[in-house]
Amino acid sequence: MTCYKEKKAAAALAAIIAFAPLAAFAAFEDLGFGARAPGMGDAFTGVADDISSIYYNPAGLSSLERPKVLASHSLFYTGLSDGSNLGLSAVALAVPITSGRNGTLGVSWNQFSLSGVYYEQTGQVSWGYRFPKNTKYEKFSVGGSLKYLNHGFTRLGETFNAVEDDIMQRNATDPVLAGLNTKSALDADVGVLYRITRRWTLGAAVLNAMQADVAFSSSDKDKIPMKTRLGASYKALWMVLAADARLQKAPDGKMDKQVVFAAEKIFPSLDKGDIGVRASLGAGDREFKQATLGLSYKIQKIQFDYGFCLPIGTVKDTSGNHKLALTYHFGTATQTELAETELLDQYKRLREAQDYKSPRDTASLNDPRLAEVKEQVAKENYYAANKLLLEKANEMLPDSSVVTLTRRLSTVAAFFPTLAVEDRRKQYWEELLSGGVRNFINGNDMRAMKQLAYAQSLNQQDSALSNFLDRAAELTRVTADRVPADFSRGWAEYKMTESDDFYVKKKHSEALRKLEELLELEPNNLMALKKSGSCNYMLGNYARAGRDWELAFKLEPDPLEKAKVGKMVDEARAKLGGKAGAWEPGSVQARGAVEEEAPVSKAAADAREIEKIYQSGADFYAKGEYGKAADAFRKILTKDPQNTQAKKALERIIRLSR
Repeated sequence: MTCYKEKKAAAALAAIIAFAPLAAFAAFEDLGFGARAPGMGDAFTGVADDISSIYYNPAGLSSLERPKVLASHSLFYTGLSDGSNLGLSAVALAVPITSGRNGTLGVSWNQFSLSGVYYEQTGQVSWGYRFPKNTKYEKFSVGGSLKYLNHGFTRLGETFNAVEDDIMQRNATDPVLAGLNTKSALDADVGVLYRITRRWTLGAAVLNAMQADVAFSSSDKDKIPMKTRLGASYKALWMVLAADARLQKAPDGKMDKQVVFAAEKIFPSLDKGDIGVRASLGAGDREFKQATLGLSYKIQKIQFDYGFCLPIGTVKDTSGNHKLALTYHFGTATQTELAETELLDQYKRLREAQDYKSPRDTASLNDPRLAEVKEQVAKENYYAANKLLLEKANEMLPDSSVVTLTRRLSTVAAFFPTLAVEDRRKQYWEELLSGGVRNFINGNDMRAMKQLAYAQSLNQQDSALSNFLDRAAELTRVTADRVPADFSRGWAEYKMTESDDFYVKKKHSEALRKLEELLELEPNNLMALKKSGSCNYMLGNYARAGRDWELAFKLEPDPLEKAKVGKMVDEARAKLGGKAGAWEPGSVQARGAVEEEAPVSKAAADAREIEKIYQSGADFYAKGEYGKAADAFRKILTKDPQNTQAKKALERIIRLSR
């Protein structure tokens, strides 16, 4: 009986080579981690958005917003005729450091065993870091892992009886099996993620970068081959598409290549948990072919995953590989998860609506049926407003604008249930946030996004505000004009700095555009008015320049500076033939408004026409349409041969065309 067990164990030892998941190149083959990624064929390099990133691409740890722990067990090639039992057990923990601002730390331990005869153990410490938003490298995440590798085998009678067939010394004891039966070494992994857009991500990882030598005999070499992984992913709400390309050096020196395509779909539910399905197909050198399937179920903080892999055309007569994993999410739900829950709740209440479209038109709160909702919005009680709206919405469907309004209001309620402040005055960023939220709800998207970006720039440590800005940008399809994290003076000063940079480069149209964005929110910003007047003057927009300087003149408290601005106003008036009525601030209801004007002299009318032509030429010049720009400036010179600005602009274009 003992002899039979020993022979069975020896056969199992041989199975480690015959039945490794890939063509067996060395110890510590790629066996996967957890169950979610294996269900996607391990095409996880460009996805890397959960705790499994420890194994596949440590840069992905940076996406974790709260601590997570994972435990998993895998069975490989079940049902082998010799009764071999190949299993892999793993545990992992990942914890964001200072809410992720200093990256995320992860640790893991896994052990592969073969019928109690052979084992491999891997201990790993990983770190992933995402560069702050609005910095030069904001789209990048980087990460690395240090690994402790240990493997060994149990000494059996067959071990000492093993011989090597040597021409000079037949039947000599095999030095590998008769020597040391354990070996340890250190290795490392590195990875990077590049987020092209909010949905598209590229990933790259180099595993076993040190190519550790794990040979049992000092006279032999058994280096773990370095593995290169390139991946891409597309992520939509509750859906992931992924692809991986893998390169690894084979025993014969050739480079083995594999490609895997995978997909994942989540079917969310408010009260019954989320169900996920996933699958993949892969092919490559050395007859590598595989198909995988995966399932998951998540409810509250617990997630169960199952992965199944069926090798095609290699190992036969098995029931495939089976993997189970349990993940626990610590802490409260993230702001993103809360927003998704609110969106689900909205869909649940509106599920009876049929065939509606989803344009950006937003229902007006002035609708008499929404009077109670409007009242709560005015009080900034957005949770209560959202609750009332969902009750009223069914009566108003299938009006698509109502659907848009419910989406926006439910998003606001998820991040800011209320913005009402009692017994104190709001800070400036809070006032901007309040205004931005109101404009967001009412569909004034451009102004809303400017106000929200301004508010976020003054309170960059508020993760809820930052995440809400991202969500608002997604719903409005208006890019959030964020301020770099290292720019501490806020959005207004950032716009001023951007304008100054363009002005120094003599790009006056671009400089003016930045100032106009600022003046839309701060129409009485003294410095911006002065600079806007200078930009308009350089562009030949003398009426606009005079208007801005006139406003600045009234706001300037310093007598010396006031005198300087007065001279600038006189210059602009002189360019318009001494007429100032065109820019009288009292006649302007709002910045940028078109006011009715009294009849003016022919000189003033010509000046206005010249101003319009010059602006048109400047716009053509900025777009690189130099021919059209030159025609505009020549037209000005036919009306005003002494127009210096037009002459200079035309000369500049002629030099560029040579």
